[in-house]
Amino acid sequence: MEHHLLCASSSLLLLFLFSSILVTNQFTFGSSKQAHNYANVSCIENERQALLLFKHGLIDESNRLSSWIGEGCCSWEGISCHKITGSVLKLDLRNTVPPYSDYDDYLKNQLGGHLSPSLVNLTDLRYLDLSLNYFSGIQVPAFLGLLKNLRYLNLSSAGFGGEIPHRLGNLSHLQYLDLGYSSSSPVSNWLRTKDLGWVAGLSSLKGLVLSQLNLTSTQDGLQSINMLPSLTMLDLDSCGLFIHPHLSHVNFTSLIFLDLSENNFNNYTVPPWLHNLTGLHDFRLGHNNLSDPIHGLFHQMTSLVHLDLSSNRFDVSTLKSLCKASNLTYLDLSFNNVQGSIPSEIGQLINLTYLDLSSNDLQGSIPSEIGQLSKLTNLLLSFNKLNGTIPTNLWQLTKLRDFEVGDNSLTGVLSEDHFAKLRELKSLGLTGNSLALNVSSSWVPPFQLHEIQMRSIIVGPRFPAWLRTQKEVEELDMRNASIADAIPSWFRVLCHNITSVDLSSNSLTGNPLEFKQLKHRPSRYRYRQLSLSSNKFDGSLKSFPLDISGLDLSHNFLTGHIPQLEVGQTVVPALSSLYLNDNRFTGTIPENLCKWESLSELDLSNNLLSGSVPLCLGNLRDLWVLNLANNSLSGQIPSSLGNLRRLDALHLNGNKLVGKLPASMQHLRNLQTLDLGDNGLKDIIPAWIGERLSNLWFLRFQSNNFHGPISDTLCQLSHLRVLNLAHNNLSGFIPRCFNNISAMVSGLHGDGGIDEPERLEDIKGGREVEYYALSLFFVNSVSLSANNLVGEIPDEIMELVQLQVLNLSQNHLTGKIPDKIGNLKQIETLDLSMNALFGAIPESLSDLYSLNSLNLSHNKLSGPIPSGNQLQTLTDPSIYEGNSGLCGKPLPNSCWEHKLPTKNGPIDDEDEGHGESDWSWFYAGIGPGFAVGLLGVLGILLFKKSWRYAYFKFIESACDKIWVKTTRLRRKFR
Repeated sequence: MEHHLLCASSSLLLLFLFSSILVTNQFTFGSSKQAHNYANVSCIENERQALLLFKHGLIDESNRLSSWIGEGCCSWEGISCHKITGSVLKLDLRNTVPPYSDYDDYLKNQLGGHLSPSLVNLTDLRYLDLSLNYFSGIQVPAFLGLLKNLRYLNLSSAGFGGEIPHRLGNLSHLQYLDLGYSSSSPVSNWLRTKDLGWVAGLSSLKGLVLSQLNLTSTQDGLQSINMLPSLTMLDLDSCGLFIHPHLSHVNFTSLIFLDLSENNFNNYTVPPWLHNLTGLHDFRLGHNNLSDPIHGLFHQMTSLVHLDLSSNRFDVSTLKSLCKASNLTYLDLSFNNVQGSIPSEIGQLINLTYLDLSSNDLQGSIPSEIGQLSKLTNLLLSFNKLNGTIPTNLWQLTKLRDFEVGDNSLTGVLSEDHFAKLRELKSLGLTGNSLALNVSSSWVPPFQLHEIQMRSIIVGPRFPAWLRTQKEVEELDMRNASIADAIPSWFRVLCHNITSVDLSSNSLTGNPLEFKQLKHRPSRYRYRQLSLSSNKFDGSLKSFPLDISGLDLSHNFLTGHIPQLEVGQTVVPALSSLYLNDNRFTGTIPENLCKWESLSELDLSNNLLSGSVPLCLGNLRDLWVLNLANNSLSGQIPSSLGNLRRLDALHLNGNKLVGKLPASMQHLRNLQTLDLGDNGLKDIIPAWIGERLSNLWFLRFQSNNFHGPISDTLCQLSHLRVLNLAHNNLSGFIPRCFNNISAMVSGLHGDGGIDEPERLEDIKGGREVEYYALSLFFVNSVSLSANNLVGEIPDEIMELVQLQVLNLSQNHLTGKIPDKIGNLKQIETLDLSMNALFGAIPESLSDLYSLNSLNLSHNKLSGPIPSGNQLQTLTDPSIYEGNSGLCGKPLPNSCWEHKLPTKNGPIDDEDEGHGESDWSWFYAGIGPGFAVGLLGVLGILLFKKSWRYAYFKFIESACDKIWVKTTRLRRKFR
């Protein structure tokens, strides 16, 4: 936050310099604030009439221009005149209400409407400022190009749109032009131009701001700007301008301020012509994906004070080279490719006040040389791999206001002595380290913090009593801080003025805060967030806080009914997110919740709620997450939910809902997640799911009573990653068009994504698995098990090469396992059990290197089980049981005495040729061979008399011998 404040203050400083130096030093104005000093200045009548016409075209909701009455226009709000002639020189209607302190007042104070061409009658106008207003996308009037005497024109963040009029190039006396974006406003301009040639006509220009305009089609834009030799300030931030690497000649060598952040550097290196800009004081190159700069570039910029190289690909050599720029006061190298250790030479930057090296790959310890930077006010080293303890001399930096070392591997115990000299500290970020805060219960810190970031360090076990002294806190994060205590009563008062409180994932006990609005003491902030999730709160909630925008009490032990609004309570419409999931709430969903019309996230899942889904939920038109899963809700899905046109995620699974899907749900065009599993719904799969809900990523109807065929229209869901229709009564064939689901074929997910934080359930490896929303980028699953599907497994499913889970078990599928199953290289779980599949297991199954769960049991498979690679790790024989024709490991029955070939093993010559088909021919030849041999013998005996006598004589002799031997044996035993 401090970074943005510095950038904003820098811009405001430049704005002030140009508005004062370029204008006020040259002209004498009568000021509305000092109108009494110029009471004798008369207003020129035609200019007064022009101003009244101009006012008539404006929308002034806050009545800012109420003073625009009477004859003396020089005393009107925003008007300044020449003290002798009375001609209007200055028209300043900038919105001065800070947007981030009171957003409603800021919006109300914006002027709108249209701009009357009567302004052309202000022939001596030097200064025109309409910034920070909102003109609803109207074009910048071309008649502004007729104000020949303009020196200053500021239309920044005023909601203008369309093409920039080229007539502005006629303002040859203009010294400052701002059509861009102001960091102090949430409003932008939507301006564009295909040709910046008109800029060359602004021959007197010293300051040009075109930030966040669309200049992507302007190929020669920089060449046009290069024709302005007097330019000292140039802001081209985020305008998509092509930055030409080879300007033939650089004219704007007088530049003091240059911002080229977020533009198009096609060669990803710093242009060499920057060598010529040796007078730069403020240089910004952030967010350009640039690699290392030309050697010695910054050595020549001896006047450089402010340098922003954030979000590029600079490495540690850049940091080392910058250590020689002793005049630097501001250095931002965050989000780069800086690896290795922080060089000790950084101690040479003795004038540095702001240092940001966060979000790199820095390792090792924090060098003690940073403690020599006595002027340092901002030290940002978070999101690296720094280890060791924090150097003791860093605690001697008495001017530090922002100290952030979070998300590293720092160790140590911090005591009261460490903070004794940090009286100016406003932001303290220690999050995500192996640090412990060990201070006494009576400690009174020397500072007043605005931001406290102590997530995942040891603060407890007692609730930190020193917080009671911090009266200016805006953000407090002590998530997972090992606090096992009750929240003291004094904190209930303190947190009333904190905009964001996160005490989740501790062991806080007792009843949560009693959310009663403090009378006669409104909060400083309207949009407040309060998270107390994953603690040990119990008891019932008496009421909701009505002065916050986000409340998270999930994963506790709260009981009783969800609170109703008390009689006479008025709802503050700021509440946008409510998380009460994973508690023990009972009763019905109160319809009073529907009065919070600004709700965007509502999660009541995993409770003991009963009754029906309230019809009035359809009135929450801003809702984008609705999670009522795993309760005991009954009845039908209300058709009113079809009114939730912004809905991204709908979870009604794990309830007792019945009936059909309301046709109105086809209007939920933005839906990405739809989970209706584990209910009693009875319907066919409607065709409109595939035809209308084209953004679906997650579709789960498991364990219902859906019947009929699987609709081919599901194949139109090109973004689908999880399809679960298991445990229903579906019949017919598996659609052959599944290969049209491109997300499972190519893995491409297109624009957008799953944003909701809730869990998503699916079956993986035969068990329930909870997928968190972000993991859906990496999950591809199809489960059609436990239905009545028939026919063969389509070869087209083998084209879903991104699949990780395929479960077709417990159906009536026939035919062979497709030979192309080896295409599913990403598959982890494969279940084809309890079908009627026959034939051999394809050898390509051994190509599935990611396979860790396999079930082919209870089919009619035969032949040897393939071996090799990942299959060798799957040694449980139960995965093949119920297939009497299978043989080989891991089953106990071997495939005869032959050594069967393996996918990756040697083949013995003596076994070559004895495949399954050879043995089939062998068995098939035994019967006919015996019959032919018998007929041959009988034929010879019939036609050859001598052979016939010999044969019967042999039989008679053999019978006599057998009779004699058996007679002797009988006598012997007697």
